[in-house]
Amino acid sequence: MAISTVVSRRGFWGSAGGTLFLFFASGSVIGTVLLWLPFSHIGNIKIIDLFFTAVSAITVTGLVTLDTGSDFTPVGQTIIALLIQTGGMGYMLTGTLLLLGKSRFVSLRQQSTMGVSSQINEGISLFSLIRFVLFFSFSSVFIISVLLAFFWVPEFGWVKGIGHSLFHSISAFNNAGFALFSQSLIGVFGGNWVVWIHAIAFIVGGIGFIVIYEVFTPHKRLSIHSRLMIYGTLGILFISTLAIIIFEQETQSLGSEWLTAAFFQAATTRTAGFNSIDLNEMSHASHALMMVNMVIGAGPGSTAGGIRLTTFILLLAGLFAVLQGRDSTRLLGRTLDVEHLLRASGILILTLALLTVICLFLLHFEPQQDTTVVIFEAVSALGTVGLSLGMTGEMHWYSKILIIAVMLIGKISPVILFSALANRPEKPVRYAGGKVALG
Repeated sequence: MAISTVVSRRGFWGSAGGTLFLFFASGSVIGTVLLWLPFSHIGNIKIIDLFFTAVSAITVTGLVTLDTGSDFTPVGQTIIALLIQTGGMGYMLTGTLLLLGKSRFVSLRQQSTMGVSSQINEGISLFSLIRFVLFFSFSSVFIISVLLAFFWVPEFGWVKGIGHSLFHSISAFNNAGFALFSQSLIGVFGGNWVVWIHAIAFIVGGIGFIVIYEVFTPHKRLSIHSRLMIYGTLGILFISTLAIIIFEQETQSLGSEWLTAAFFQAATTRTAGFNSIDLNEMSHASHALMMVNMVIGAGPGSTAGGIRLTTFILLLAGLFAVLQGRDSTRLLGRTLDVEHLLRASGILILTLALLTVICLFLLHFEPQQDTTVVIFEAVSALGTVGLSLGMTGEMHWYSKILIIAVMLIGKISPVILFSALANRPEKPVRYAGGKVALG
């Protein structure tokens, strides 16, 4: 019996990327309205800054034009925390849940789309993964809150101490970078213990839920994706920490606790957005390294951003294969299809092209700013990191609008790209081969 295949070509708004865009856009508008209410903020604040804050929160970026601790009331801070939690979970779950809600069963095409964007292994139940993500996320936030409360409740009292602990646990686990202290974690009460708690929180939140799911699943062999993420995370943290220590020998910006400071800044640039030292005191070499880390980002299927660590590893593996004259790429004893390299290359090229356009516009809008500061801001916004060299609060209103758009693009662009790759059927026509000279 012949099997007929019907290909439905949905528009952007019916795709996973369109669904997520509507989710983040509508959440930003609702958040802006809530933050605009008199009991949410203190003083006379411009609506553009409230909108900027709402977008930054729901995209878990962390760039701010206002002081979260002093410009917002406890109600406003609660709204920001809810936006962060909603955005962090919604990035992975909302598009999937809405897609599943349209029909009782999931088609093979939909499974392909979600599998590519979330890196879901074929042997893992999608519904089991969703339940695990929800349970693990809320459990992690609770545990982090309790740990921080040990330091902050004795210092600030029960109400303020628990409130600060809960806010920072949500912000850290979701890689948001929002802090209730004016200088982020610089000189924060609790010292290195609090810094390390934040670091562990955003490293776990950024490694990817699929990795955590496999690690906590008994008698399950880790997939190549999980092994790549674990080895890659350890490797890039070690190399970045060592590089920052070397680069900051002359500046002395790391202070007496140089190992903790170097590790934290190496880890936070992978989309967390907190800082435990003054970034403006660091060398240009460290700034460049931090921008590279922001472009790379963390793990697929996590609350983080960037092109993703697995994409970077695939590009390196492909480069080594070319240099060695091999016609295939091997990683951890497995041969990878050329399709993986094409997708990785496409993600990098699109990201760099978009980043170039953003930098050109920002340099035009902010001619008084130093070039490094502008590029750092653009990379941070596109990678949804949230680190800044001090430019965010000084931008013109049109630059703020551009950064708002960049934060939204940086959050949903990987899903849009993956959805397009998964939903576009391959043409049955194959053209004759050709050769092009390179180098």
